[in-house]
Amino acid sequence: MPERPPGALTKWFPPGAAGPSELDRALMGGGRLHDVVCPVCGQRTMIERFTENIRESGYCTACGAWTRIRQLAAVLIPAARTITGTSVRSVVEMVPLPDLRIYNTEAHGSLHDALAAAPEYVCSEFFGPELRSGDRHQSGVIHQDLQELSFPDESFDVVISTDVLEHVPDPYRAHREILRVLRPGGHHVFTVPYVDGAALDQVRARLGPGSSIEHMLEPVYHDDPVRPGEGALVFTIFGLEMIPNLARIGFETTVYRLYDPARGLVGPGGLVFDAVKA
Repeated sequence: MPERPPGALTKWFPPGAAGPSELDRALMGGGRLHDVVCPVCGQRTMIERFTENIRESGYCTACGAWTRIRQLAAVLIPAARTITGTSVRSVVEMVPLPDLRIYNTEAHGSLHDALAAAPEYVCSEFFGPELRSGDRHQSGVIHQDLQELSFPDESFDVVISTDVLEHVPDPYRAHREILRVLRPGGHHVFTVPYVDGAALDQVRARLGPGSSIEHMLEPVYHDDPVRPGEGALVFTIFGLEMIPNLARIGFETTVYRLYDPARGLVGPGGLVFDAVKA
């Protein structure tokens, strides 16, 4: 692994190529990864069912985590080590850690399943504007609007969001709320659609009068497990301006570009953000 200069914005994991590697192309063609140690479940397993979109495919046969979730887990683990002073090697090893307060902005999926038994774990979903943050949905899951969280100041050591903030009308208002509920030195580990060659965020939609939606570009929707078949509107695709914006809010952000086939971290890009409350 190449030496990482102190304070580097981007931490590189070899080969760190911008485009698909030879291995990536083989996986897109139906290949599998064998003898992988999954950073979510910690098991030695196999990764299969890759598609041309490697980031959103390639499932661990033990826990079901796909590539993007393993990428986030690979950054979440060292964050937990820093906070707790332990040597955890997988997400499931965080479960018995005392006093590690984690808030996951989703209440489904393999990452949620791995953390659900932790005594200090909190999760939520966004069920619509008719509910207030802190209300309990009929499903039993707590509703939270990231733009107006119901939690007290300095409630959590870690906040997790994976491809969530692009669906928030005012994502930087949400970042300010996340900063508020993090303890000093706390980590927001997250992924978002991000174009590192774009100087500015691409604002695709915004809220207008009376909470109407104004579309600046053709609407794009992502799959939404809370509303199957309906999808979640994309408000923002992020660019380089996100990093100084987070600095102004109060975060020191490191960008990780991950590539480690031995842990199932493959595919071009592989970006995960670790925003630490100063």
